[in-house]
Amino acid sequence: VPPPEQIVITSENFKTVAHWQYPPISETPCFIVEIKPYNLGHYKNVSGCVNIAAFVCDLTREVGDAFESHWLRVKAVVGSQQSEYVETSEFILQKHGKIGPPKLNLSRHNDEIVVDIYHPP
Repeated sequence: VPPPEQIVITSENFKTVAHWQYPPISETPCFIVEIKPYNLGHYKNVSGCVNIAAFVCDLTREVGDAFESHWLRVKAVVGSQQSEYVETSEFILQKHGKIGPPKLNLSRHNDEIVVDIYHPP
């Protein structure tokens, strides 16, 4: 069974997601995703990302500490066979995450300009 390829972790506005590629095969693969937070020191299953057919996994609830290192690994399961795990490089939310621009609303009331600033969506 071939392993998953090109695993990438992205985070925008604190929504953290892993996605990967998989070569076309005759059977439908399922994937198991595990995460290793630095403080835990070992891998654990990502809830909601065990035996999934999607090539994407939401990690938002798993990455709580913005300064902590995390590693991810993914393997493919096809029938009774499974691939080796493929591990990502280190991911740190504070370093690798992106925050989009805030939403601005400008309005004029008589001789005043009011600026309302909202958190990114």
